Amino acid sequence: MIKKMRSALLLFSAAVLLGGLAVACGGDDDDGGDSKPAEIPAGAPMVDQDDLTFIPNKLTAKTGEKVYFKNSETAIHTVTINGKNVSGNMKENDVVIWIPEKAGEYKITCDYHPQMKATITVE
Repeated sequence: MIKKMRSALLLFSAAVLLGGLAVACGGDDDDGGDSKPAEIPAGAPMVDQDDLTFIPNKLTAKTGEKVYFKNSETAIHTVTINGKNVSGNMKENDVVIWIPEKAGEYKITCDYHPQMKATITVE
């Protein structure tokens, strides 16, 4: 009887230890995006995400100039430019910087809210 109890206790201890290791070694809740809260310089080209809308929905920027995208609401958003997600999931107050390398017209969308659309013209 004591041998069975000892075996059961050993098995239980091993399960607790392995469970603790799994929790300690588990990944974080990072969604893969690299957006972070950040300061946006005054006068910098910026598109806000608020009320399920990109504001403004039309913007002009220069090649090589930083364009800032901010999420001002609690809904999670993305910044997808010409079909490529450049932000990952953006939480409230997260900011993403995009630097256009070529002149042209860029279509901006949110993966979660298809009604959110904007256009950036890069000169």
